[in-house]
Amino acid sequence: MIAMRPIREYDVIELLNAGRFSGDVEGYVVMNGPEYLGHMLYRVDGAVTRVLECGVENTALIDGAVRACVAAGEHAGASAFAVETADARLAEWRRIFFEGAPEAPISNEKLFGGCAEHEE
Repeated sequence: MIAMRPIREYDVIELLNAGRFSGDVEGYVVMNGPEYLGHMLYRVDGAVTRVLECGVENTALIDGAVRACVAAGEHAGASAFAVETADARLAEWRRIFFEGAPEAPISNEKLFGGCAEHEE
């Protein structure tokens, strides 16, 4: 079973971050039972969740991993998100889901609210 677990140990965040990103970096590890499938790093900057790095190679899991980061940011009070397009996997995710969207942060509603628009 695939699980996305928040990284609760600061030492693990520091190891994955390796000093590349400033601020209060947080993350998730993606697991299939005991098998490590990758990680995600993100930071909440006020009202914006910034997804910084995608260490998940399986493209079928990247969307869920990005959404987990944005949901955690929303839980912390963020109402918008941005992905680091210097990361090739995140740039591809953004191209697929938000091609043509402005570079400014995107409202969380655009990511999580799509299904509700079609109910009636």
